[in-house]
Amino acid sequence: MFKIALVDDSVILRSAIRNVLESSGFEVVFEAGGSAELFSKINGSGVGLVLLDIFFPTENGLDILAKLKKHLPAVKVLMVTGLRQDTIVAEAQRLGADGILFKPFDTDELLSSIHRLLPKQGK
Repeated sequence: MFKIALVDDSVILRSAIRNVLESSGFEVVFEAGGSAELFSKINGSGVGLVLLDIFFPTENGLDILAKLKKHLPAVKVLMVTGLRQDTIVAEAQRLGADGILFKPFDTDELLSSIHRLLPKQGK
C-alpha cells in the first residue's frame, strides 16, 4: 500500500485530507505540523509521498522540501499552496517538488494529483 504523510500547520486541513485519502484506500502514516515533527517521524516510516504546505507561521515549506529531498530523494513531494505565484512554483520545481496542488482544491484534484505520482504497476 502507498503510504502518505501530511505536513501542514492546519490541523483542520490535515484532518480533511486524511479523511479523503483514507476513504479512497490510501494509508496516512502520520501527520506533522512542521519540519521538526516531520523529520522525527519519517525515517523508517515507509512513506512514499509527502503532502507539504509551502507556508508555515515560523518556517518555509520550500526549505523543508530542500532538506527532505536531500535526505530522502526517493520520497515524492506534492507541495500544497494557496498562492499561485510563478516564482514560488519555479523554486519548488527546482528544489525537487514532484507536483504542486493549489488551494482551494476539491477531492478529484487531490486524488488525481496523487495518482499521477503513484509508482506505475504492471497488471
